[in-house]
Amino acid sequence: MPDLALDHAHRIVARGRAAATEAGLNAVFAILDSGAHLVAFSRMDGAWLASNELAIAKARTSVMFQAPSEALNAPLQVGEPVPHFDHIHAGGLLLMGGGLPLFGKDGVLIGAIGVSGGTPEQDAALARAAAA
Repeated sequence: MPDLALDHAHRIVARGRAAATEAGLNAVFAILDSGAHLVAFSRMDGAWLASNELAIAKARTSVMFQAPSEALNAPLQVGEPVPHFDHIHAGGLLLMGGGLPLFGKDGVLIGAIGVSGGTPEQDAALARAAAA
């Protein structure tokens, strides 16, 4: 099983923090390995305390499903989505934007990033910028 190196996780967090600063956002970044163990965690000043758990849950969801967290909500919607309801949080899963799986050069899952602090769309954009 490939490992997510600590220096790689720190580079991902640094890219995410730079993107958040550029966007004028405060965010929390959680990096988990493929076994859903926390490898790196960073909370920017001004980020909501509740964002800590949300970032970890988004990363955990992306590790478990090997898919972006927001993509998992689509099959659960029947008809029109409920207004102002953009996530489902049950059993440690968080199905809203901000979770993104990380794959190695060989295409094997090495972990995931979870970002929280903005809207689901902003969090997803920060996760993509960090993982780039």
